[in-house]
Amino acid sequence: MNPAPPHASLTFLGTGDSKGVPRFWCACPVCQEARAGGVNRRGRTATLLRVPLPGGGEGTALLDAGPDTHAALARLPGPLVPDVVLVTHAHNDHILGLGDLLDYVRYAGGKLRIYAPPEVVPALADRFPYAFRGGSPVQPIPRAGVKVSDVTLRLFRVPHGANGESHAIRLDAPDWRAAVITDAIDVPTDTAQAWLSDLDLLALGTSFEDEGDAPHSGRGVYDVREALTLPWARSARQVILTHLSHGVDARRTHLLPPGWAFAHDGLQVPLAGPARV
Repeated sequence: MNPAPPHASLTFLGTGDSKGVPRFWCACPVCQEARAGGVNRRGRTATLLRVPLPGGGEGTALLDAGPDTHAALARLPGPLVPDVVLVTHAHNDHILGLGDLLDYVRYAGGKLRIYAPPEVVPALADRFPYAFRGGSPVQPIPRAGVKVSDVTLRLFRVPHGANGESHAIRLDAPDWRAAVITDAIDVPTDTAQAWLSDLDLLALGTSFEDEGDAPHSGRGVYDVREALTLPWARSARQVILTHLSHGVDARRTHLLPPGWAFAHDGLQVPLAGPARV
C-alpha cells in the first residue's frame, strides 16, 4: 500500500447521490460520460480520513459506508481496515456498505469501532439483525466525539428537509478544522455558527446544479446554486461539492469560484499543507 501521506487528508471514495452515476436507466450526457469512465462516474457516499501517526503509519476513519464501499476499498493499492467508522444517518446510500464491514467483524473475527448517533443505532440493528446477536457492534457516539490520533470527530444534527434529519461531521485537529455535511438543507444560523465557521475545508452535498423549479418542501439536499450563496460555505478556505447526482456535470468547473471544486471518486484533499484538487 502507498505510504501514509505527509499530511492528514480526506479521500472521497464515493461522491454520488443515492442513485449513483450513471443511473442505470439513464442516457443523459452526464450518465453517458460516466459510462465511458469519465470524471462523472460516481459511487455512493463514503469518505476516508487518513491521519499520519507520530511513530509512523496512519490512523483512519471511514465516514459513512454507502453500497459501493466494498468496491472503493478493494480498489486501494493494499488492504485497509479503518480504525473508526462513523455513520451519519440510516439511509441506504450511507449504510448498505456496513454489511461488508459487519461481516468482517462477525465472520473474519476482525475488530472495528463503529459509531452512530444514539437514535440511529436501533435502525442499524433492524437492518442488520444477524450482526447484533450477542451484542451491538455499533456504539452511540459520545457527546465529546471520538479521536483518530490528534483529530477529534464529532457528529451534529442537521435538517434533511423532506427526508427528516441527518448528521454532519466536524473534524478538529490542532492546526486545521473541517466539516463533512453531505445530506442537509436549510441549516439554521445557530447551527452554522456553532459548527461551520472558520473551516479550512468544507465538504458539502449538492445533489443538483439548480433545483429552483422543484418544490422546496420536497427536497432534502442543497443545490449548487444555493451553496454558492451560503455565508458559512463562502467563508470556508476550501469547498468540495459532493453527493452529486447526474444533474451535476463535474466538467463545468467554470460555475465555481476559486477555492471550490466538484468532488470525484478517488479525490484526495490534504487537510494541511498546500491544497490539491
